[in-house]
Amino acid sequence: MLSILITLAGCSPEPASIKFDGEQTVTVNTLDAAAMNKATVLDKEGKALDPQPKLACSVNPASVAKLDGEKVAPVANGEATVECKVGEVKGSYKFVVALPDKVEVAGYDATQAWAVGASTQLTATVKAGDAPVAGQTVTWSSSDANIAEVDANGNVLGKAEGKATVTATSGTLTASVEVTIGGAMATTDAAAPAPQ
Repeated sequence: MLSILITLAGCSPEPASIKFDGEQTVTVNTLDAAAMNKATVLDKEGKALDPQPKLACSVNPASVAKLDGEKVAPVANGEATVECKVGEVKGSYKFVVALPDKVEVAGYDATQAWAVGASTQLTATVKAGDAPVAGQTVTWSSSDANIAEVDANGNVLGKAEGKATVTATSGTLTASVEVTIGGAMATTDAAAPAPQ
């Protein structure tokens, strides 16, 4: 009897696409390294390969962000692309670095007299360009608390006639308002350079 042994060798599924968990655009407002979005290699049917092949990942341009192990380290303001690939199959997402570069103070009217005993609530917004940056700590100070006293929330109380400068500070960034108690207010704004 002639017996024939036939061995069937199954072909491993080929990578067809790479899917990233999380948002397609990740925005950071600090220089702290951020964990890279998890990448999963899928077959042509959209199923995760098992085992997962090793990926080659990169971040470009390096002037905006760079790869730091399994994290992405911000370098400077701008937009970068995080890309991973296996063979000719690639996947990517955007990594936007928006470091705060200014503080804007609002809540005062330079055309109105500010009477002794009156209070005005000032607000400070930390921004990266024109976009507000949430979660930033702001502290308030007055150049002369005997004329204009400011609390931790930016509420200013006119104590006596005269001029004082009220300043909002966030990190190295500042914005100042010159207040005149018993007369009109004038404003001055100054923003320190963004941290490098």
